[in-house]
Amino acid sequence: MATLPEKGWSSARAHAIAVVAGYSERSGGSLYMGQAVISADGELVGARRKLKPTHVERTVFGEGDGSDLAVHDTALGRVGALCCWEHLQPLTKYAMFSKHEQVHVAAWPSFSVYKGAAYALGPEVNTAASQLYAVEGQVFVLAPCAVVGAAAIELFCDTPLKQQLLQRGGGFARIYGPDGRPLAEPLPEDAEGILYADIDLSAIPIAKAAADPVGHYSRPDVTRLLLNPAPRRPVEHATPGMEGFDELTTAEPETADA
Repeated sequence: MATLPEKGWSSARAHAIAVVAGYSERSGGSLYMGQAVISADGELVGARRKLKPTHVERTVFGEGDGSDLAVHDTALGRVGALCCWEHLQPLTKYAMFSKHEQVHVAAWPSFSVYKGAAYALGPEVNTAASQLYAVEGQVFVLAPCAVVGAAAIELFCDTPLKQQLLQRGGGFARIYGPDGRPLAEPLPEDAEGILYADIDLSAIPIAKAAADPVGHYSRPDVTRLLLNPAPRRPVEHATPGMEGFDELTTAEPETADA
């Protein structure tokens, strides 16, 4: 987990900016899709794993757990992050809304994969998902998006078929306000750059006055979410004082029947 977040730490500190960085985390023999939240002074505020890798991602990456649905207090406000099609998971979104996010980072890959062949993977659907997240949760949404350039084409597309599956461009970064309105002029899809917008957190309670899905606009008597925020560990190390420790250490060993 150390390499990529460390680059984010140094960049954040050098430029005095907060950073949410995506990276691939290696833990033992497994890979996880990660996001790190880094403060403007270069401190790691939090790190998470994608809760459920999507489609073919599951052949490479492992799963996160309930502790990865987190929102962090920062100088910018309460910041949370999800990646890609986590924004199509209604219960995951509702769990994040319940933590009272103010600024949400919706990270996306390039929308140039299977361009024209898979509408659900394209910019229309997925920028709409970011916009809907903003208006559903009454949060500011920063939606960065990767751009495929000439170097990526040269690296990955070594056959005519691969050149059809991955094309240049695909960048559709957006910023949305808590009422769903766009707050920044989009860049051309083949241009790398930064979107800028002024964010006034006082706009959030105004939006929530109309619809707060985890407050006055909820119906917990009809539908509720069961959320398990505990980390999921394959091995728990028993220690003195831990619940059940005495039973574990004093249990008689099982013997086979004669």
